[in-house]
Amino acid sequence: MLSNKSQYILSKIGIPLYEDAKNPTKNDEMNIYFFQKDNILTLHANSVDEYSEKEIKLLEAIIEAIRGPTQSASQGVITSSNREPFNIRDFKGSSDLKATLVFCELNNSLDGLDLIVSPSIEDMLSNPSLKMDLWSKLKPLQST
Repeated sequence: MLSNKSQYILSKIGIPLYEDAKNPTKNDEMNIYFFQKDNILTLHANSVDEYSEKEIKLLEAIIEAIRGPTQSASQGVITSSNREPFNIRDFKGSSDLKATLVFCELNNSLDGLDLIVSPSIEDMLSNPSLKMDLWSKLKPLQST
C-alpha cells in the first residue's frame, strides 16, 4: 500500500492508481507493419519508413538472399485485436509467399503462416552475432 504522500505525488504527475474495470484505458488492438518484396513478407513493430539507412540496407540484404521472382514492393499495416489472430488473407499475394520473416514480438498468432522469427533489425545492427542464427534459418531458402 502506498502512503498518502506517494498517492498524492503520483496523482499530480498523472499516474492513476486504479483503473475503471468497465472502461479499460489500454487498447487491446495491435498493429503489425508489413513490408513485402518479391515473395518475401516481413513483419515489423514499426513502419519500414521509420528505419535508418543502415536498417533498410540490412533488410534489403536479407530479402535479396532468399528472394524469388521480381515483383514490386508493398507495405502497410494490419490491425488486429488480441481476441482475433491475424489472417493470411490480410496480406497481399500471400498464396505465393516463399518466407515470412518476423522482426518483432507477436502477442497473438498468425493463421496459416510459417514464420521465421528473428531479432529486430536494430538489434542485429547493434549485435552482428545475432545475424548468424537468422542466416542459418534462411540458408535452405536461398535460390540456386
